[in-house]
Amino acid sequence: MSAKVTALAGNFGRLWRRGHESLDRRIIAVSGKGATTYLQGLVTCDLLNPPQPPREEPSNAEEGPVDENQPLVEFSEKLRAACFLDNKGRILTDSLLWKLDETEYLIDVPRESADVLLGHLKQFVLRRSKVKVVDKSDEISSHVVYGSMNAASPPGFLAGMDPRHPSLG
Repeated sequence: MSAKVTALAGNFGRLWRRGHESLDRRIIAVSGKGATTYLQGLVTCDLLNPPQPPREEPSNAEEGPVDENQPLVEFSEKLRAACFLDNKGRILTDSLLWKLDETEYLIDVPRESADVLLGHLKQFVLRRSKVKVVDKSDEISSHVVYGSMNAASPPGFLAGMDPRHPSLG
């Protein structure tokens, strides 16, 4: 199984540099009964089915054999890349969507587009619905650690490997 997971990770480790940074991002929470159904129509990803793992990358002979000592990479079903769409189907912003459970999601968005997204999300909350949309940027922050293939969550933190390809920037 180790070789299969390493093959799935492909060249991700080679594309990342080591380091860390605090990001200029905001966190929006969507919670309540029906949160999955509420978000399903507003995002580009499918929240009702688990995400597909990345395709295996073909190995190049010049790269040499697969390193068996390379750490395992686990792609979490709880973290997804998603774009939010407006009424006409145009992209408002890209985001990272954390699924804590069926009733709670955290949306990690760039600071510049957070107010627009927050207003957009609140437009679609119906009076009788149990869904609440709240800005949690004062309580939760987003950080990136580069060069680590370990995406395990330490106690009190959410951690996951970015589902987007690292060469996208």
